[in-house]
Amino acid sequence: MKLSNTLRIALLGTSVGLLVPSAAYADLCEKTPAVNLNAISSEDVDNDMVRLNWQVQIQAGTANEAMTAVNTVLEKSINNLSKNKDITKLKNNIQTYPQYGKNNVIQGWQGVGSLTFEMPVQALKTQKNLNVADGLTLSNLDYFPSEARIEQSREKLLQSAMKEFQNKASIAAKGFGKTGYTLGEVSINDENQGAPTYPRMYAASADMMSKGMEVAPAAGSSKLSVSVNGRVCLKP
Repeated sequence: MKLSNTLRIALLGTSVGLLVPSAAYADLCEKTPAVNLNAISSEDVDNDMVRLNWQVQIQAGTANEAMTAVNTVLEKSINNLSKNKDITKLKNNIQTYPQYGKNNVIQGWQGVGSLTFEMPVQALKTQKNLNVADGLTLSNLDYFPSEARIEQSREKLLQSAMKEFQNKASIAAKGFGKTGYTLGEVSINDENQGAPTYPRMYAASADMMSKGMEVAPAAGSSKLSVSVNGRVCLKP
């Protein structure tokens, strides 16, 4: 049976693997020394996006009344925010919970609503009014790099990591007195370590934020890393 030496590319999430058919892999490395290598390239990427999470809680006599009251606040905010071209991924959620008194008797209901959206950090700094309805409280801020910025950095880091991997393979081959190397199996992975979320300590400043005033620390940066891991077969 004739085996193909063509490398197959497998895409799994953010990982890319270069895989040689198992039988061909055995022919390549079974009778020659093999070395496991890895190379990592990383850099800090500026966070140019922010995710704002808001919350509203309302007490009422019935579940329907609590849900209606919360929905009124969210609907008003959504109508206003939908007109803002800088805001994306606008999402909301409503839940109701019974409030128990003595003898486990329901005495009222609490409606809890959440509102989440994303926007560029620069747009948040320059907005004069976000038009968030009264009653909503800012629960946390989450800064992160945009997909465009991540892709731009990832391409550069991938080139750097692959070059380092190849250099290590060449050094290993030379160090062991071999003429060169061939690739066995290689996997490529990336990791985005985002900035920390700024929690409820900023909730008291929700009114300031609704008026477009900056209440959070600098957006900071996230560390993006690309690693190349694999096995090389040393030529005689």
